[in-house]
Amino acid sequence: MVLRLLLACLLWSANAGAMTAVSTPTTSAELYAGPELAIPQQERPQNPTTTYWRVRFYLRPSPDLSSGSFKVFLPLSNDHQQILSRRNQTPGFRLSESPVGPNMLGVYVREPGSQAPEIVLEWDATVRDTIADVPEQPPPPRTGEATGPDWPDSSLIQSQDPGVRKLARELTEGAKSMREVLWALFQFTANSIQASSGGTREDALSVLRRGKGTMTGRARLLAALLRASGIPADIIGGLRLEDAAKKRATIAWVEAKVGDTWVPLDPSGGHFAWLPNRYFAIYRGDLPLIVSSAGTEFDYGFLIQRTRLESASPSGGKAREFVAPPRPLARTLSSYVADPVASVVIITDQDPAAQTIERIFGEATNADVNVVVFNVPQAPRYFRQQYLQRLLSNNLNLVQAAHVLVLHTGDDSGLFASLVLGEVGVKMQDARVVIAGEFARPVGTVLGAVLYRLLDAGEIVLLDRPVKLPVLWSLVRANLLDGLPFASEARKWALKPTSVDAFLIDSLQPWRRWVVAAWSRAVVAQVPLQALTFILVLPVIAALVVLVRIVVGIETFGTFAPVIVSLAFLTTGLAWGILIFVTIVGSGAALRPVLQRVRLQLVSRLAILITIVAGIMAGLAVLGASFGIGALLNVSIFPMVIMSNMIEHFASSRAQFGTRTALRLTANTLLMAAACHTAIEWGGLQSLLLAFPEILLLSVGVDIVLGKWRGLRLLEYVRFWPLTEEGKGA
Repeated sequence: MVLRLLLACLLWSANAGAMTAVSTPTTSAELYAGPELAIPQQERPQNPTTTYWRVRFYLRPSPDLSSGSFKVFLPLSNDHQQILSRRNQTPGFRLSESPVGPNMLGVYVREPGSQAPEIVLEWDATVRDTIADVPEQPPPPRTGEATGPDWPDSSLIQSQDPGVRKLARELTEGAKSMREVLWALFQFTANSIQASSGGTREDALSVLRRGKGTMTGRARLLAALLRASGIPADIIGGLRLEDAAKKRATIAWVEAKVGDTWVPLDPSGGHFAWLPNRYFAIYRGDLPLIVSSAGTEFDYGFLIQRTRLESASPSGGKAREFVAPPRPLARTLSSYVADPVASVVIITDQDPAAQTIERIFGEATNADVNVVVFNVPQAPRYFRQQYLQRLLSNNLNLVQAAHVLVLHTGDDSGLFASLVLGEVGVKMQDARVVIAGEFARPVGTVLGAVLYRLLDAGEIVLLDRPVKLPVLWSLVRANLLDGLPFASEARKWALKPTSVDAFLIDSLQPWRRWVVAAWSRAVVAQVPLQALTFILVLPVIAALVVLVRIVVGIETFGTFAPVIVSLAFLTTGLAWGILIFVTIVGSGAALRPVLQRVRLQLVSRLAILITIVAGIMAGLAVLGASFGIGALLNVSIFPMVIMSNMIEHFASSRAQFGTRTALRLTANTLLMAAACHTAIEWGGLQSLLLAFPEILLLSVGVDIVLGKWRGLRLLEYVRFWPLTEEGKGA
């Protein structure tokens, strides 16, 4: 097979000069699928999964357009995807929809005299992995002629070309089944043809001659080879779905018909006989995505959001399931202009008012500035960091192209989340990064220095106190558009920003510069600083537990159980964490007497309790996934062994000291975990330890001092107070 491939390539190289692309003249402007880079080959999944998306398409003609029309293909439901709902917003256009073959075509005609001409289409859809099994059939007859149905060639798919048909015969020689034929042609297109980001009107012959092509070009070549082998094949145009503020590049893949089965083939993505749930089909056929009347200029794009699909039961009557509108994990608001002079990306964890968004977009449009606003939902600090990091990771191209990146949070979540840009090697070059939140200035200086080393940004500006979004936009606008210094403009609002640059880093103490360099190397090595903070905070929490146990005298189920439970509360939030704790321990304690009657050994009882706890965790995770409760999705972080031991301790304490004592110890453990969580979450202990790791030495000193404590505990003073003379007098 390898020799045949080499021979075929040599034959095509020799005949390259004779191959020319054929173009069809047209009086209208046609826009085919845009180029998008290929992705690494992926293995076929065992079971299909479904994702939920909201896709928004906009088309903005030039402002001076007085007449004209646009033809746009509209997605339809099929075995791979389901369109749940769609919305058309076409002020200034007259809409008509009509089926054209297997597609739905929307025709938009400009109405004379209308204002604000714009086409906006929005779809809510579910997309499912498509896994196709190639039917067991013999290969097509090797007659040298295409024996499939009449699939007419386009100007870009030349399956009737003698060279293409000869190459198809060479590649499939010796194939004993239809699957082997598909595999041979797929492998050649995927491996022998390199990826390219060139023009989108590449034909099959030019791709084969150059040995490289775009996703659309490689799909056309594969379709030509399949048709030349007698296998019906068609091009599918669509989108690769991912959270993105703006996306113009579309993709194309191939579907080959074997018997009654359409087999998806994507040589650029490495998908053979399956299609992932991130592929969204818009139309079938080697057709242009948009056709406009001659001389019409326009801008277009897609806005994509990952959403959740909920099920519920209506009140009253017989319960039934219905599909509710998908709820976005993060809201995206954007304003684009045709020829921007600058771009701004704002990520906030606060819900901006409609008036604020209108003001920002209005001022940005008047100044020819592109603005994108991401709004993450309210959640515990751990989850907000995850949402922020996900938004940054999914929109790297947008972030890198921004002149100003703004992270606006109520605490230091934005400061931590921005470090993910350093993990993936993003360089901001001359861009300005503005981070606003509530954190200690020394902490912001150290972490800002780490961020400056990683991003190589023009400037890192830190605002270490809560700032309202309108004020923050005023600062960014004055600096970006009016050229006013950020510091002088901030003084109008009684703000004192910290500008992190090379001069500030050089002014740090040598030990602090070493800390900055160490954390920078850790981030580059893909070590998340969020995980490091969990490690660094453990000794401090342990010192706090020792202080409360030795000095105050509160008894708990062991020393380290409150420490581990408090760390779990960081990922779930205090309220949900307490509920999960009570659910797990209460359920296990209720089942413990049942196990005791069986008279099993301690080790066996613990193993069964671990199984019970694991089942409860799995049930809570499913409950969280069903109702969109992010805190319940991370219950697995609760150490099962600790929970099982606490259940055993509760049962043993109840049998030995009584139910009241067992409940008191459980309540003390829960109270201690809540106190540790509060000290970490509200005291800013995580970021403080990351900036000043020498605090760990202080915790060791506290442990040594407390280890020599020989006095009475505070609760013992309360307990024995009635026995003293003063107590008797009182």
